[in-house]
Amino acid sequence: MSSYHQAVCDVIGKLDLFFEKYYSSINLCGPELDATQYQRHPLMFACTHRSHMDYILVGYKLHKKGFKNMRFAAGDNLTKLPYVGPRFTSLGAFTVSRDNGFERNYVRKLCDSVICMLDRGEPIIVFPEGGRSYSGAMLELKNGILGAAVLAQARDLDRDVYVVPIAVSYDLIPDLPYFNLLQKGKLLKKKSNPFVKRIIGSMFYFGADLFAYLPLFLNKAGKKKFGNVYIDYKAPISVRSIVDVEKNRNEKARDDFSAHRVSMQQLSTYLHKEFHYLYRILPVHLVSFLLKNGNDTVEKMETQIESLIERLRENNRNAEMVSKIKPAETVKQGLDILVKQKAISVKAEIIIRKQFIIDYYSAAV
Repeated sequence: MSSYHQAVCDVIGKLDLFFEKYYSSINLCGPELDATQYQRHPLMFACTHRSHMDYILVGYKLHKKGFKNMRFAAGDNLTKLPYVGPRFTSLGAFTVSRDNGFERNYVRKLCDSVICMLDRGEPIIVFPEGGRSYSGAMLELKNGILGAAVLAQARDLDRDVYVVPIAVSYDLIPDLPYFNLLQKGKLLKKKSNPFVKRIIGSMFYFGADLFAYLPLFLNKAGKKKFGNVYIDYKAPISVRSIVDVEKNRNEKARDDFSAHRVSMQQLSTYLHKEFHYLYRILPVHLVSFLLKNGNDTVEKMETQIESLIERLRENNRNAEMVSKIKPAETVKQGLDILVKQKAISVKAEIIIRKQFIIDYYSAAV
């Protein structure tokens, strides 16, 4: 048993209490996963990224399903946080540098490191959007760590290297109220800026996450504060059934990573589509979309809900949940979430107080 797995086992009881207090439900939705069977192979869970809670929630639920010795990719903005960073690394996190993510040598070394983890039988959880989506829309996927799955498959064509697409949808995201501050810090801390500006940017960037999560770690947040979470996934699929790594190989490329760039891009394209189809549409998404488009009363929204859901279903979106709820209940649930976040006030008309929160949820539709 690895030290990472033992560290998770040591805190799992505390996580049970933590999630029971702060969430109404955490729902893992998809086909049955036989951890013993799939962990005999190199295995990568590729997940959407909306919140720092993704790391904990996905790892927690997979641990409950029997997966052991899991590792997960985390940005240095998380692993460098005081106290929190060392805790995450002790539980299996490995650092991905934000500043070096586009440097060829860095990405090659990172992929080699991930392949070693896969070969040791350590399932990897990755977030190929490259960071949290501050807009609420699905980001284009980075080939970086996904490239490790392709290279692992290319180095042994006779074995199956599996990937599992996962999408996480939240009623409420702890980080969301601080995304504006995070983006401001991200701009200020660029390497091209003067030293003082970079320091201020780092204070905004890291401080936003501390403001978001410190109340949770200090046990100060309200009970059931964050509502429901839905973790939707598809059955594991082998890389070689998605792409033909042998046919796509560029024999004239200068290195192994470059030789498989076509296969990496094809895997990214496949996962991006799966993320889009898996991501669960919730009442707050529908209500926010309707608000953004000028429907400022409950009555107006109720008349639009069914046609909006039908359009989503025609586009193969995951609208199963909202399809089973009556329009009046859908509107009520969505408004309740937005009121909790102080994004709106509801009187004779609905008044938007925080447009960026409405924009964020609306982008999912």
